[in-house]
Amino acid sequence: MEPARQRLRFDDLTRESGTDGRCRVTVKLEWCGRTMEGSVEGLETQHGRVRASAEACMAAATAAAGKRVHLELIGVKAVRAFDGWVVVTRLIADDGSGTTRLLGASSTEDESGVERAACLAVLDATNRILERHVARE
Repeated sequence: MEPARQRLRFDDLTRESGTDGRCRVTVKLEWCGRTMEGSVEGLETQHGRVRASAEACMAAATAAAGKRVHLELIGVKAVRAFDGWVVVTRLIADDGSGTTRLLGASSTEDESGVERAACLAVLDATNRILERHVARE
Protein backbone atom coordinates (compact mmCIF):
# COMPACT_ATOMS: atom_id res chain seq x y z
CA MET A 1 0.00 0.00 0.00
CA GLU A 2 1.36 3.40 -1.01
CA PRO A 3 1.57 6.07 1.70
CA ALA A 4 -0.87 8.93 1.23
CA ARG A 5 0.58 11.97 -0.47
CA GLN A 6 0.95 14.71 2.11
CA ARG A 7 1.00 17.75 -0.17
CA LEU A 8 -1.73 19.45 -2.13
CA ARG A 9 -1.52 19.14 -5.92
CA PHE A 10 -2.54 21.78 -8.44
CA ASP A 11 -5.35 20.37 -10.59
CA ASP A 12 -6.93 23.10 -12.73
CA LEU A 13 -7.33 26.83 -13.28
CA THR A 14 -10.09 28.52 -15.23
CA ARG A 15 -10.59 32.20 -15.97
CA GLU A 16 -13.78 33.89 -17.08
CA SER A 17 -13.45 37.39 -18.50
CA GLY A 18 -16.21 39.92 -17.95
CA THR A 19 -17.17 42.90 -20.06
CA ASP A 20 -16.44 45.32 -17.20
CA GLY A 21 -12.66 44.86 -17.14
CA ARG A 22 -12.80 42.20 -14.45
CA CYS A 23 -12.30 38.44 -14.44
CA ARG A 24 -13.07 35.49 -12.18
CA VAL A 25 -10.35 32.92 -11.55
CA THR A 26 -11.22 29.49 -10.18
CA VAL A 27 -8.50 27.15 -8.93
CA LYS A 28 -8.90 23.47 -8.11
CA LEU A 29 -6.49 21.58 -5.87
CA GLU A 30 -6.45 17.84 -5.24
CA TRP A 31 -5.45 15.73 -2.28
CA CYS A 32 -6.11 11.98 -2.01
CA GLY A 33 -8.94 12.08 -4.52
CA ARG A 34 -10.67 15.08 -2.95
CA THR A 35 -10.99 18.33 -4.87
CA MET A 36 -10.95 21.72 -3.19
CA GLU A 37 -11.91 24.85 -5.08
CA GLY A 38 -11.31 28.56 -4.60
CA SER A 39 -12.69 31.39 -6.72
CA VAL A 40 -11.69 35.07 -6.71
CA GLU A 41 -12.58 38.09 -8.80
CA GLY A 42 -9.82 40.40 -10.05
CA LEU A 43 -8.88 42.96 -12.66
CA GLU A 44 -8.45 41.82 -16.26
CA THR A 45 -4.78 42.83 -16.37
CA GLN A 46 -1.73 40.60 -16.13
CA HIS A 47 -1.11 41.59 -12.51
CA GLY A 48 -4.83 41.33 -11.67
CA ARG A 49 -5.05 37.81 -13.12
CA VAL A 50 -1.85 36.71 -11.35
CA ARG A 51 -3.06 38.12 -8.02
CA ALA A 52 -6.54 36.56 -8.41
CA SER A 53 -4.91 33.20 -9.25
CA ALA A 54 -2.76 33.33 -6.11
CA GLU A 55 -5.73 34.32 -3.93
CA ALA A 56 -7.97 31.61 -5.42
CA CYS A 57 -5.25 29.03 -4.75
CA MET A 58 -4.96 30.26 -1.16
CA ALA A 59 -8.75 29.96 -0.74
CA ALA A 60 -8.71 26.34 -1.99
CA ALA A 61 -5.70 25.51 0.22
CA THR A 62 -7.37 27.02 3.27
CA ALA A 63 -10.48 24.94 2.59
CA ALA A 64 -8.33 21.82 2.30
CA ALA A 65 -6.82 22.52 5.71
CA GLY A 66 -10.25 22.85 7.30
CA LYS A 67 -9.69 26.58 7.82
CA ARG A 68 -7.14 25.75 10.55
CA VAL A 69 -4.58 27.91 8.74
CA HIS A 70 -5.04 31.58 7.90
CA LEU A 71 -3.10 32.72 4.82
CA GLU A 72 -2.52 36.34 3.90
CA LEU A 73 -1.01 37.40 0.58
CA ILE A 74 1.59 40.12 1.06
CA GLY A 75 2.39 40.28 -2.64
CA VAL A 76 2.77 38.44 -5.90
CA LYS A 77 4.85 39.47 -8.88
CA ALA A 78 5.43 38.07 -12.36
CA VAL A 79 8.88 38.98 -13.62
CA ARG A 80 10.38 38.49 -17.06
CA ALA A 81 13.67 36.65 -16.44
CA PHE A 82 16.10 35.51 -19.12
CA ASP A 83 13.94 33.75 -21.72
CA GLY A 84 10.94 33.00 -19.48
CA TRP A 85 8.85 34.25 -16.57
CA VAL A 86 9.17 33.78 -12.82
CA VAL A 87 6.31 34.34 -10.39
CA VAL A 88 7.24 35.08 -6.78
CA THR A 89 4.76 35.11 -3.88
CA ARG A 90 5.17 36.40 -0.35
CA LEU A 91 2.66 35.24 2.25
CA ILE A 92 1.98 35.12 5.95
CA ALA A 93 0.62 31.90 7.47
CA ASP A 94 -0.92 31.63 10.93
CA ASP A 95 -1.81 28.13 12.12
CA GLY A 96 -2.52 29.03 15.72
CA SER A 97 0.98 28.16 16.87
CA GLY A 98 2.47 31.35 15.47
CA THR A 99 2.91 33.47 12.39
CA THR A 100 5.32 32.44 9.65
CA ARG A 101 6.47 34.50 6.67
CA LEU A 102 6.68 32.43 3.52
CA LEU A 103 8.20 32.85 0.06
CA GLY A 104 7.41 30.77 -3.01
CA ALA A 105 8.42 30.84 -6.65
CA SER A 106 7.59 29.09 -9.89
CA SER A 107 8.68 29.58 -13.48
CA THR A 108 6.99 29.33 -16.85
CA GLU A 109 8.29 29.54 -20.39
CA ASP A 110 5.80 32.08 -21.68
CA GLU A 111 3.46 34.77 -20.43
CA SER A 112 0.37 32.60 -20.90
CA GLY A 113 1.52 30.42 -17.98
CA VAL A 114 1.92 33.10 -15.30
CA GLU A 115 -1.50 32.43 -13.74
CA ARG A 116 -0.70 28.74 -13.25
CA ALA A 117 2.79 29.68 -12.02
CA ALA A 118 1.18 31.96 -9.40
CA CYS A 119 -0.71 28.94 -8.02
CA LEU A 120 2.40 26.79 -8.00
CA ALA A 121 4.32 29.57 -6.22
CA VAL A 122 1.62 29.70 -3.52
CA LEU A 123 1.85 25.93 -3.08
CA ASP A 124 5.65 26.15 -3.03
CA ALA A 125 5.40 28.64 -0.17
CA THR A 126 2.65 26.97 1.84
CA ASN A 127 2.75 23.20 1.36
CA ARG A 128 5.05 22.44 4.31
CA ILE A 129 2.70 24.22 6.70
CA LEU A 130 -0.49 22.98 5.02
CA GLU A 131 0.53 19.30 5.01
CA ARG A 132 0.34 19.22 8.81
CA HIS A 133 -3.29 20.32 8.70
CA VAL A 134 -4.57 18.66 5.50
CA ALA A 135 -3.52 15.22 6.75
CA ARG A 136 -5.87 15.60 9.75
CA GLU A 137 -8.97 15.82 7.55
